[in-house]
Amino acid sequence: MLSGILGQLRATVQRLAPLASMLPLLSPQTQQIRGMAKLKTHKGTAKRWKAIDNGLYQRRQTGLRHKNLRLRSDIRRGKHAPVVCTEGQKRHLDRLLPYQ
Repeated sequence: MLSGILGQLRATVQRLAPLASMLPLLSPQTQQIRGMAKLKTHKGTAKRWKAIDNGLYQRRQTGLRHKNLRLRSDIRRGKHAPVVCTEGQKRHLDRLLPYQ
């Protein structure tokens, strides 16, 4: 019984021997197999900006936490509206947020 198992093991090793030379190529660490590296998302930017339908980004207005009593009420209300990025900001945001 033991000799039968050893025989099967020997046959399996002989069958897989040609593939052993390919093991370094099958490693997920090789750049040839994986291709280009993944791009990293800037997490601070991802928490502040969200992509909207037309390809631009929007964020919340700053300055809402304290010292608002000195502002006129229409200015205070205006700070509740989202702020849309400019074209110059969009170029930077596209690089910082590659998967949004």
